[in-house]
Amino acid sequence: MQKGVVIWLTGLPNCGKTTISKQVKKELKSSGYIVELLDSDEVPRSLTKDLSPHWETRQREKSTNLIYVAKLLSKHNVIVLISSVGRLRKMRELARTDIKDFIEVYLKCPLDTRLERDTNGKYKRYPSTIHYFEEPDRPEIVIETDKSSPVQAARKILDYLSARGYISVTGHEGSNIN
Repeated sequence: MQKGVVIWLTGLPNCGKTTISKQVKKELKSSGYIVELLDSDEVPRSLTKDLSPHWETRQREKSTNLIYVAKLLSKHNVIVLISSVGRLRKMRELARTDIKDFIEVYLKCPLDTRLERDTNGKYKRYPSTIHYFEEPDRPEIVIETDKSSPVQAARKILDYLSARGYISVTGHEGSNIN
């Protein structure tokens, strides 16, 4: 039986959170693992509607909802990937305290690369808040996404999970995670 774990991929917009988390999910699923991806850009509006008009409160509420769902899924032995900026360090620390098996992955990426990747214009639409991010104090994994491909970044996360016994190199159903 697989063990539940929550992996929060954090970093500024366009650093690669969604792309890398989808790659990790794909590789885990192909090896028979039960995996859920909670992407803050795709979370159903029912989890985020009617949030406060105040920016910081909205950030806390969104993170609280993601943490709750992730904790619930991980209790049922699901591997949960959270793909969310998680702008407030205290919210990621709350997840670390509240969830028994928690891994924080900090995706670092310079501004010029993030701007090149900004096909949706987030940096122009939200100039007053887009750059706000409290860097993690002690992430388990740090990946510089301008120096690693999504496949290499996913491999680093999978290697970490394997080294800590969350997954097997031969996979859940006997397939290989390569």
